[in-house]
Amino acid sequence: MTSQAIDPITLSTIWNSFQSMGREMRHVIDRTAQNYLIAQLHDMAAGIWDAQARTIAVPEGPTSMFLSQQFSVEYILNKFGDDLHPGDIIICNDPYKGYCNHLPDWGFFRPIFYEDELVFVALTRGHQLDTGGSFPGGYFPNGYDIHAEGLMIPPIKIYDRGVERTDVLELIWNNVRWPDGGKSDNYALMAALQVCDNRGVALLDKYSLPVVKDAVEEMLDRMETNVRAQLAEVPDGTYYGESATDDDGTVLDELVWVRCAATIKGDELILDFSESDAQRPGFVNCVYSSTYSRAVAGSFLYFDPVYSEFHNEGSMRPITVIAPEGSVCNAQYPATVGGSPVNVGTQVLEATVHALSKAMPDK
Repeated sequence: MTSQAIDPITLSTIWNSFQSMGREMRHVIDRTAQNYLIAQLHDMAAGIWDAQARTIAVPEGPTSMFLSQQFSVEYILNKFGDDLHPGDIIICNDPYKGYCNHLPDWGFFRPIFYEDELVFVALTRGHQLDTGGSFPGGYFPNGYDIHAEGLMIPPIKIYDRGVERTDVLELIWNNVRWPDGGKSDNYALMAALQVCDNRGVALLDKYSLPVVKDAVEEMLDRMETNVRAQLAEVPDGTYYGESATDDDGTVLDELVWVRCAATIKGDELILDFSESDAQRPGFVNCVYSSTYSRAVAGSFLYFDPVYSEFHNEGSMRPITVIAPEGSVCNAQYPATVGGSPVNVGTQVLEATVHALSKAMPDK
């Protein structure tokens, strides 16, 4: 809860400022990235988390890239601990050591400090032209394991206190095709983080750290209250949905099923994927973070669209996502996951929507 009442105009200004930071980061990437996937298809995401790894602002982007990134931010905070400083930038694309989506989506994280205190973590993530591996682009349905899909980058500093670790970047770029294009895109993603740092510090200068922190608490509490109120209007019960993709790309013509049991009890929602198929030899497997993103996104479709741009950690508090280890919705190392944003990520979304459509047919 907030420590003091927040003036509504101040709250609105701060809340929308966070949304604007996310959009401005995307705009910088749009205008400077060279990669068709990023600059034209907008296969990128940007957002802001706080020092407790809580989601503050995720205004727009592919859901699998950022809706679960509280797990990535928490992983980074735990790994680096006190060894985070102004000017640091961390790169990560590893689904198993960093809670990322799949290897082509490289994430760049920047801790934002104010008066020597870690306050926020900004993220930009973009789909790279190539990430190494057996085939260009990072898609290989017949890979023996995830190493065939490309370079796996655990959270590692590429800027340390504002100084570029050129040797680390050169090691990464030396292991991808078209390194010059990758370099341009990487710098575009990193430049957007600097914009967020500038805007965040300016916001704190204007309103003070205590006021901004209180506003953040109010933002989270309000979204939690709104989501819980809408869930409380739905009849209690368990509703079922399912969706299948044609095959896993390796074993052909064998359906891969995702099954969702959506249980609404009072003002809480549990999305349980326990009856889904076991993880597959092909590259359609989702790791938990990807399943979480798609399941939460599917549930958001059933809440009032007026909140669509303002969802944050508070929106996710009433929602629990269950996916047993070893299932196609929570694949374990060294399973291949290259195709997961489309399959079975789409099936996770469809199964969630299918289930909730029975709970809320009017929506």
